[in-house]
Amino acid sequence: MKHSKNNEAGQSFIILAFIMIGMISFSALAIDGGMLLHEHRRSQNAADAAAMAAAYAKIKSQPLGTAALNSAATNEYGTTAQACSPAGPDCVVGVGTDVTIQVTNPPRTGPYAGDPDYIHVIIDTEMDSNFAHLIFNGRLSNRAEATSRVWPPENYANGNAIHAATEHDCEGIWYSGTGDTDISGGNVFSNSDAASVSCQSGVQGGAGAITVHAPYNLNVVGTFDTGGSGAVSPAPSEGVPSDDLRWMIIPDCSHLPDQGSAKVNYAGVTTIDPGGYSEITISNPNATLVMNPGMYCVDGHKGFTGTGGVVNGTDVMIVMVDGPFNLGGGTDVNLAAETDPDTLIDADGYDWKGMLLFGHPNNPDDITINGNTGTNYTGTIFAPNSLITINGNGTTMGVNSQLIGYKVKVTGTANISIAYNEGDNYYLPHAIDLIR
Repeated sequence: MKHSKNNEAGQSFIILAFIMIGMISFSALAIDGGMLLHEHRRSQNAADAAAMAAAYAKIKSQPLGTAALNSAATNEYGTTAQACSPAGPDCVVGVGTDVTIQVTNPPRTGPYAGDPDYIHVIIDTEMDSNFAHLIFNGRLSNRAEATSRVWPPENYANGNAIHAATEHDCEGIWYSGTGDTDISGGNVFSNSDAASVSCQSGVQGGAGAITVHAPYNLNVVGTFDTGGSGAVSPAPSEGVPSDDLRWMIIPDCSHLPDQGSAKVNYAGVTTIDPGGYSEITISNPNATLVMNPGMYCVDGHKGFTGTGGVVNGTDVMIVMVDGPFNLGGGTDVNLAAETDPDTLIDADGYDWKGMLLFGHPNNPDDITINGNTGTNYTGTIFAPNSLITINGNGTTMGVNSQLIGYKVKVTGTANISIAYNEGDNYYLPHAIDLIR
């Protein structure tokens, strides 16, 4: 019996030894795993920053590989530039102590391979382990990757003359007037996928004809109802791919002087200057409002409204922070956006050349483009969460604009000409995204 007890004690020591080895191994892995996780976070931040630095350099036509390696160096990943293998102008490699960085434009691998709008950054690092090398051969390795995209300057909404942004609503584009609508210079597009008998992406419900001049078309993601008596030419294209709007900068009005309210209620000429307004209202049919060149931000829920008279403004931009825009049907309107670059600049330094009317994305109030014969609007009208209504009275009305709204309705008795000319409208500047 005494011999048996000695054996049992020996077995206990062996089991205890194995338990201790296991505990030490798990502790070692936890320590090395934590160290590796910390390194991955650090290198991922450096890769993200390097990809963005390369994107900025690409916009400025500077060496993007140099910018990426310099950015990584500021995050403690210093390297010396070397040739890629295989070599090429699209690739730069940086080699340092325990770190290798590769910068490619376009990417050589991955989902964006071959696309020159994308930049791919890979940071590979190695480090000595504290305990893991006792179990596994070799050093610990880590890889962090980041991809940035450079959006080139481009016309907005693919140069559509009319663009309805809604994804599912009925009547994304709705024609209900008795006057004819003539569209040139761009496509008409409804992003709504509505396609039932009672709810369709586009509707012709009026007596006026709709003509989109070649080579452009009337395109809808869903279906188009041609139930009105007016002709539609060419036949609408149904079931086209959806097209979400590219992210838009928000104008910064903070630099503008506070102008209070502008209530034009007497006959004669009233001239106003750029600035922030709680409202702009024209209530006298014999009044003329002249808007001096610059930016006008309306932020007071009452909006920019009129019941007649004349509104003139050249080289202006109107920002509807909240409230409606509705110059009544009896108003003669001649408004034109800035046509010269680097002239209408907001507090953030963005150039708003070509933007006539900007509806803030948080402003759901309607934008109504009214006018008598001879009325003309020139420049982009952008209100992504608003119904934009074009309502012409008299015989003819001109809109030399790009119309971008949540939904777009064309109505009234006038023959309406909508002509999109890229040079008169807003053009998106360079932009960058971090894709990873």
